[in-house]
Order: sequence, then C-alpha cells, then structure tokens
Amino acid sequence: MSWARRAALWTGLGALLCVSGAAVGQAPSVRASFSAAYRAFRDPSLLDRAPALAPTADACPPPAGDAPPALTALLVHEFQPAADEDLEDPDGAVLATLAMPDLDVPLTRRTMRFVRFFAQSDEGRALFQRRFRRAGAYREIIERSLREAGLPEDLLWVAAIESGFDPRAVSPAGAAGLWQFMPRTGEAYGLEQSEWIDARMGITRATDAATAHLRDLYERFGRWDLALAAYNLGHEGVLRALSKVTAARDPEARGPVGLAELSQAGAIPKETADYVPQIIAFAIVAANRGRFGLDLPDVAPLPPLDLGEVAVPPGTRLRTIARAAGISTAVLREHNPELLRDRVPPGRVDHLISLPADRVARAMALFPAYLDHEELDEDEGDGASAGLPRRAAIGELALDGASLPPRPVSLGRNRLPLFTPPGQAPAPMPLLGNPEALDARLPIVMIGGGVGFRPAFEDDPLGIRSGRLVPASPFDDVGAPSARRALKGREAAIEKQIGLLAGLGQEQVQRFRLPNGIAVDFREDPAAPLVSISAAVAVPARPAGDAGAAGPALASEARVAITVPPRDLDVGVDLVAARLRMLLGEASDARVAELRRQASAASRRALERAPYGPSWLALGDALFPAGHPLEGTLIGARGDAGAASELLLTESLRRERAAAQATIALSGDVSRAAVERALARSLQRAVEEPERPIGPHPREERIVVEDAVPAPRLLYGWIAPPEGSTDEAPLRVAMEILVSPRVARLAKALVAEGQLASEVTGRLSLGAQASVAAVELTPAPSRSAAELEQRLDAELASLATSGPTWKELALAKALLKLDLERELTRRATVAPPPASPRPITDLRLRAALDPGSLPRLLRALEEVEPADVRAVVARTFGRERRVSVTTWPRGESGGSAVAAGAPSTLPPLAPPQPP
Repeated sequence: MSWARRAALWTGLGALLCVSGAAVGQAPSVRASFSAAYRAFRDPSLLDRAPALAPTADACPPPAGDAPPALTALLVHEFQPAADEDLEDPDGAVLATLAMPDLDVPLTRRTMRFVRFFAQSDEGRALFQRRFRRAGAYREIIERSLREAGLPEDLLWVAAIESGFDPRAVSPAGAAGLWQFMPRTGEAYGLEQSEWIDARMGITRATDAATAHLRDLYERFGRWDLALAAYNLGHEGVLRALSKVTAARDPEARGPVGLAELSQAGAIPKETADYVPQIIAFAIVAANRGRFGLDLPDVAPLPPLDLGEVAVPPGTRLRTIARAAGISTAVLREHNPELLRDRVPPGRVDHLISLPADRVARAMALFPAYLDHEELDEDEGDGASAGLPRRAAIGELALDGASLPPRPVSLGRNRLPLFTPPGQAPAPMPLLGNPEALDARLPIVMIGGGVGFRPAFEDDPLGIRSGRLVPASPFDDVGAPSARRALKGREAAIEKQIGLLAGLGQEQVQRFRLPNGIAVDFREDPAAPLVSISAAVAVPARPAGDAGAAGPALASEARVAITVPPRDLDVGVDLVAARLRMLLGEASDARVAELRRQASAASRRALERAPYGPSWLALGDALFPAGHPLEGTLIGARGDAGAASELLLTESLRRERAAAQATIALSGDVSRAAVERALARSLQRAVEEPERPIGPHPREERIVVEDAVPAPRLLYGWIAPPEGSTDEAPLRVAMEILVSPRVARLAKALVAEGQLASEVTGRLSLGAQASVAAVELTPAPSRSAAELEQRLDAELASLATSGPTWKELALAKALLKLDLERELTRRATVAPPPASPRPITDLRLRAALDPGSLPRLLRALEEVEPADVRAVVARTFGRERRVSVTTWPRGESGGSAVAAGAPSTLPPLAPPQPP
C-alpha cells in the first residue's frame, strides 16, 4: 500500500474518532452513565443495597433523560423513609429507641448512612468528636439565640456541618464564619464586610444573623427540609428545583414536594442532597453519644465562652484593649474573630469588643489609662419550644399546624422576597388570627384576585407608604424577570416617586444638634416594626498630651433605651428625655456640692475636733460660699486616701454630664420632622448651663474663730489656678519657695530675721477647676497680728515684683522634680506588691488616673523662669483677693482686735514687671 493511501486511511479514522468523542461529550445521559459507573467502580458499597425495582408509586419520577436508570434507582432508594435495619445495630435495636432531634425533617436511608458514618467508621467518629468538642465553646450562645427566636435548638448542628465550629473557616466559594455566610447574604443581614472587619466571622452577631436567616427561610418554605436546603443552595435554587419537579410530576399526585423528592429527581446538587441528612445525622449522634460509645471523658466539650462587651473608640489597637483586660492578644482575637487587622475599624462611633465576662470590669477601669499610651496612626427557659410542631412518626413530616411562635421584634422584617413555593399548599394569609402581626408591617399577599375593596395607590407605586406591594428583596437581581414584570407599565410613576425620594440624602444616619447642645442621631427605617430610642451621656478619655484639659482623664458612659410603636413616638421620647434630664441634673451645682460634702464628710468631722481645724473649715466656706460653683470644697481633703478618689470623680462629673456630651439615637419608621417636634417639646427644659470660670475671691474678707487652742494663729487663703493649667508649674514653684522647709523664704523673713512668728507653714490644695493656696502663721510672743501681716504682704510683694533668686528657683525646681521623678521611677519599676501598702498620695492618684500628667508636669517645671513665678504670684497672692482667718484662744479677750489688725501701709501687689 502506498504511503498516500495509508495517510488517507489514518486521516479518516482520526476524524471518525473525533466526531464520536464529541457526540459522547454532548449526550448528558451517556456522560452521566460514565460518571455513575466510575463512582461505582471507586466505591462498590454504593450499589450494595441498590434495589432492582422501579420507584414506588408515591415517589416523584425524575424528568426523562436526567439520570441513568441505575443512578435514579439508587437515589430513589437512598431517600426512602428509613427502616430499623438501616440502623445496623448489632444488638438489634430499632429506630424508636433513639433520641431524635427537634427538627421536623423526614428520616431517610441517606440520613442513616451518615449516622453510621459518624458513629461507626474511624474517620467519622474522629470528625464527630472534633466538632462536638469545639461546639462546647459556642453552644450556649447559639442555643440562646435560637430560643429567643422561637427556633428548634438542634439547628445548632448546622454550624457543625457548615464550618465545624470554626469562626475563621472560609470556603473556596467565599463563604465565611461559623455559619458560612456568602458575601451577598451576609450583607442582606447587616454583617459588615470591609478591609477592617468581616462580621460574618463574628460569634454573636453572625449567630443572630443566621438565626434570622433560618427563621426567614422556614417562614417562606413552611418546612425544615426545604429551609435547610435553601440555606445551602439559596432560596432561588430550591424554588427552581421545586418548579422543575412540580412541572414533571403526575397531575394526579398528591402531597407537597420535599427534599426527598427533589433529591430523587436529581433536581438539586449532590452537595445539597447530602447537606440536610448530614445535619440530622449529626444531631442524632449528638443526642445518642452514650449509645454509640462517643461519650468519652477525654473528648469533653470545650468550656463555653462567657462573653461580655465593652465599647472602645474607633481605631483602638487590639493590644491596648488586651493589656487593659489582662489577656493576650490571641485570646482577644479568639473572642473577636471578625477583626481582620491589629485595631478596631476607624469611623465616628465606638466599636463593641467582646471580652471574657470576668475581664470586663478590669478593662473598663484600666482602659482609659492604657489608651493614653497609644499612638494612633490615622438555662434553657421554660417553654423554649412552645408552639413548635410536634415530631411526626419516623419518616413522615407533620405539616398540620406546623408554625413558629410569633416573630420576635429583635429579628426585624423577613429579608427574603414573599413567595409560595411550587408544589406546596398555600400558606395561611398574613394577619388573620395573629393580632401581633398588626404592628409588624410585613408585606401582604392576598390569595386570589378581584376580591374585596382595594384602595388605589397610583402615587405610591413603590409601596413605601401603603405597604401593599412587596418591596424588592436584597437577594433579588435588578434584571430578574420577576422584577421586570413588577415594574412594567409603571415606569413614569416610579420615576416620579424616586425623584421625591432623591432629597433624602445618601447617609443612612443623619446627625444634628438641638439648640441646647444635645446631639441627635436619626435613622429612618420603614421596615422596622418599632421605633428604638436611646440616650447616652458619654465623655471620652482625655487625649494624651492634652495638658490644658481640666480634670482627670476618665471615660464614663450612662445609657437608657426604650422601644415603642411609631404611633407612640412622643411617649417614648418623653420617657427618654425625662431620664436624660435626670442624668444631666446629676451635674448641677447643688448636686455636685452635696457629693463633695458626702465624700469629705469624714475629713470634715476630723477637722471639727482637731486643734485649729475649724479655721480651715471656715476658710473653705468663705472662699466657696453657698451658690459658688465649688461649694462644699474642703481644703486638703484630697490628702485623705479614703476621700481622694471620690472627690476626683465628683470634680469630673460636671464635664461628663454636660449637655454637649449627650446623644439621642432614634431609628424606626418615623420622619425626621416628627422626631424634631417630639424632641423640642420634651427637651426644652434640658438647657445646658454654661460652665462658669472660677476667678479669684472677689474681696478681702476677715473671719475670727474662737477655739480651745493654746495660742492665736493666722490663716490666709487665696483661690489659685487649677491643676493641669499652664500656671500649675509656676504656682508649685512659688509655694515651694514661700513655705517649704527646704527653701523657706517666708520662714527666713518672719522667723529667723524678723522674729515676728514662731512658725510658718503652708499648703497648696490642687483642684480640677481651682486650687487653694494657704499660708498659716503662728505669731511670736508679744508680737501683733498686724505687724506680722504687714511683713507677710511685703514679702509677697517682693516676690511679685523682683521674683525669686536664681538659687531659690533652682532649689525649688530640683526639689519638686525629685518628688516627681521618684514617683515615676516607682511606677516604671516592675516589682511585686509591697508587704504593707504605700499611702495613696495625690501624685499616685493623679498618675493612676492620667498616666501622662506627671511627665507633662515634669517638662513644665523644667521650663519655669523667674518671670513665670512673678506673674503667678502677682495674679494670685493679692491682699484684696484673700480670706484671713484668725484663731483666738477661747475665753481670752482681744480676739477681735487681733483679727482686725492695723491696715497695711504697703500698696497692693504690683503687676509683674518685664524681665
């Protein structure tokens, strides 16, 4: 044969083979036959019990050509009701002896195949034990959410099949979290997804979203096998499968179409056909662990997560939160798997962080201090199953009366579009026999057409006001045929209404302020059945480096919340406003003065009994009389460890309870105009009182106190600048120069040189709004108070005009810095607690509340110059701005004369001269 003829023969054979291969590849039945044969070759057990008979009469026949006869027979067999022999129990036990889950799903042979896998095979037992053990951490959280939604608690095991109880599980298709939400479904249920956070991986929020989704699916499909299949495949896929099977079934066939029929017909993927049996099988094995030998002590469930929550500012580092709570960052991430970065998401509102419940109190107490160091870069309840359908006989589904309890308000509206699944009996009409639904504002579908009166809503084609038409679901595609049919012929009316809605703005949350300074966050939500109203009075911790801020750097928060129907908006606002007025009233001058007296009551009683103590009480009452913003202040009370912390918190109360720190948040089916009217009516009395600045004492004032003391004593007091102000460091230096025993300018002039006094002491009592500088003099024998007072005025005037010497300034600064550096060294040293507790000094308390305050003060002391001391003395220690208290021995004459004294011939303190 010539080479040409050989080439032609081989060319023809090659073409014939190509055509045959293409034909085989395009024939679904042939391709499916090859696939089935290959699977049977790899797993002969698939054909062990395959029936040779045709499907039973009540089984739904598959559409012609969809599967080969052998595979169709296998599927029909696998999804028939389970029998006792499917348990394959060596002791001959029957199915009735098993504890069954509380899910009304038909028990099939396929389900029992998975029961045997989890209970008998080595691989299945190991898999079950791992997942059951991990379930312990989340079981209480999930079951609580299911109970509150009125759902069967055995839906817990959906997460066992979906993710194996791994919150960080991500599927190749993009599903994530315990409940394997796809991005679009997660978005529909409010699970935020960004570069900072994927709420699908959260624990509590994702569980609540899964609960709502499962409830939505059951309300639409009316049976759990279809609802669970839709959870895996999506409700559109199950609807398509139902339509396909319903169209192909015998018109004389009766009864609803369920998962078994869809699986027997091959109308759903194998993954979905196996999904529901796996859940039921896992639930059966979990309920019968002792029966299957899986109740082993070495695989005990993990301890449950006891979660608490704290609110932290946006952008906070996770390590800062972990340090405040006393846990590792790894533990923090375990409790917040949704966080994708090393800090919480940025934004305008605080972020809720989950912590171990026993760490919440510590975190709230220590978080403000740790935040200052951060550098920002830019039992089952009774009746839990009430109303749930009763379990039917094995292999049957109880449809009669199968309904859930009334939908909890917390779930919001059903996010799925309204539909009647093909092949199912029509669901009962909404609202009938369900008074709770009258306020639910759910979409309504009337069965039948042209019956009864229907008002016209030509100007409301989107159904926003009427609620008559079903709004688009977040799952619907804009271009879907159903959407196009709903819009057909109504384009003009819809465009008109969209134009009216265009002015509502893009932001969902609108923020505005009332005339009294209270902020309002408003969100209009037409789908919400209730209006949520909350009020919060909160103040953030003082930012690090804010040296000019007054008061301790504390963070506090007070909240009140209520939900009401939209028609009761004014009632809800009145209740919240009344509570808000009470919160703001906690910072009134009279209330704060009362708190000061309560905090310092023990110190006040001690002073009343101490020698010369009444003089200090009289000085404080004179500097801060009734009606003064600092009424009730006790000089030196912060030196008492028992009262210091209460006093510091009291002084910060007015800053925390300012109206500008208050926020009212409203969300619901109400308009902004209605909200503004209700707020204006209810909060017109909550007018913010402007904080009055604390100035010097308005006049010179003299007081005489007779007491059981051995000798007279003179006490002089001035209102001085507050701590944290720019004058604090110069004021400290001035008092160190005047009265400290180590510099002792006044002691040298009045005791050593002038011999006018036998003792000179002083005190600087710092406060958040104002401080008190006091000088106490004991006159020398045979010396008059007037003479002593004149010399005191002269020394103060000299310091105000000439300033301190460089030696005085350097020594005073060095002594003050030494005390500060010693305290900073103690705080930086890592050492076990001392055997006896150290006294709570003013510096220790201040450093604990505001860790950055001592370093700031240390830097300010370094920069104090003589001119700064002159200026603060001239502004503070004027005779015309002081209160003088003379203590005279009781029963001796001359107290009044000593108190009055001779007028000083020295002029008032001159203003400071430029250096």
